[in-house]
Amino acid sequence: MKINEKMTRMLAEYPVAELTDRDIPPMFHEVAAEGWSYTPNGARVLTGLVPELTSSYFDVLQEETSINGRGMIDYDLPAAASERTGPLLRRCLAYAFACLVEAERKFGDQEVRSYVTLSMGGEGDDLLTATVTFCTHTPNAVPYIRDIENVQDAAVAELTSGDREGWY
Repeated sequence: MKINEKMTRMLAEYPVAELTDRDIPPMFHEVAAEGWSYTPNGARVLTGLVPELTSSYFDVLQEETSINGRGMIDYDLPAAASERTGPLLRRCLAYAFACLVEAERKFGDQEVRSYVTLSMGGEGDDLLTATVTFCTHTPNAVPYIRDIENVQDAAVAELTSGDREGWY
């Protein structure tokens, strides 16, 4: 697991333990349950997120992040950060780990990474929002997020299925 300072502070303030499938919103639970597949280009994608119309992508990384990246559902959460952060973080982590476990089952390795990002968004950049993105780790390629530890404008974590111990 790689995390930056903001994510470290967030996890300290909002400890996450005993995540369950109940933490995952129904739509995202369905996506995780549908599992993973390969595209003709060799990209590893969540089957439930593959668009009906195919697009062309610059490379496999762009294809994976374009298809596998989603904003986490948060419309039902309060706007106040003190009430919003914990549940939003739990949702993201539970979804990320559910998908990562399925990826390991499908592909037989831990090469799929999840990037959980929480940052200020909304119309006035005053509302905490979150995204979860998945892509394959390729040692000789540029990572999806370079130098995670030094990201300043968001709380970021890079996770593998092996990181779930102690949270699930």
